Amino acid sequence: MKHSAKMKLIELNIEKIVLIGAQKEEENFDFRIILKGQDFKRIDKIVHRLDKEIRSQIDCKKCGNCCKSLRPCVTESEIDTLSRIDNLTQHDFVTGFVEIDNLEGIKYLKDTPCKYLEDKTCSIYKNRPEDCKSYPHTQKTEFITRTLGMIDNYEICPIVFNLFEQLKEELGYKYIKKYWFNRH
Repeated sequence: MKHSAKMKLIELNIEKIVLIGAQKEEENFDFRIILKGQDFKRIDKIVHRLDKEIRSQIDCKKCGNCCKSLRPCVTESEIDTLSRIDNLTQHDFVTGFVEIDNLEGIKYLKDTPCKYLEDKTCSIYKNRPEDCKSYPHTQKTEFITRTLGMIDNYEICPIVFNLFEQLKEELGYKYIKKYWFNRH
C-alpha cells in the first residue's frame, strides 16, 4: 500500500484486490444503483480528480494485470500496425491473433495474456492499441453510464479498485445506503 498526499491508502496488491472484490461484489452493484441516480457531471468531476490522484501513485508498467486478463479491441489501422510489427500480412495476423465478435463486428486480440506482454511490460508500448492506451477508461466522461465495465475491471485494475473505493467514501456510500435501500 502507498499513502497519497491526503493520506489515502492505495492498494496495489492484485491478490488482495481480487479477494476484496469477491467480498464486495454485492456492495459494488448496490453502489452502481446509487450512482445511476446522481448528477453525471458532478460524478465525472469527482472521478476525474480521483483518477488523476490515483494514477499519479500507480505505475501501470509495473502491473500489467490488464494485459494478463483482458483482450483489447483493435481497429483496421491497428491491425495494419501490429501485422507490420509481427512481419505478417494483415490476413495472417487476423487469422492467427484476432477474434471478431459476430454480433457487434468488434475485433479483439485473441489471447490472454496478451502476446505482447513481456514480464509486466508491453513490448509494443508506443504502438499499443487505443483501447490499451485509454484503459481503464476512468478519464472518459459519463462514468455512471459505464459502471458495469468498472465493476468488471474492479478486480483487474488497481486504479479502478482504488477509484471505486474512494468514490464510495467521498459520496458517503455507507450512510447513503442505509437510507437509499430503505426508501426504494
